[in-house]
Amino acid sequence: MNNKKFTISLKCLFCDSELQNDSEIEFSSGDMLECKECGELNDYDALVDVAIDEGKELAEKHAKEEIEKMFKKTFK
Repeated sequence: MNNKKFTISLKCLFCDSELQNDSEIEFSSGDMLECKECGELNDYDALVDVAIDEGKELAEKHAKEEIEKMFKKTFK
């Protein structure tokens, strides 16, 4: 299995657009990030939880695809 890298961006919990902020600002637990599209405030912890879940789903999907490929090669 190859080492796959995934990129997951933080998305607004209200309008699902990618959150854009100054790259020099470092956020931490309890911070609120304002969406430039809809103006809503997003809780940093909730955004990270959603991103972690999305990452797990992507990794699981990738692992299943790789296992299917290995099985197809083995039982050809």
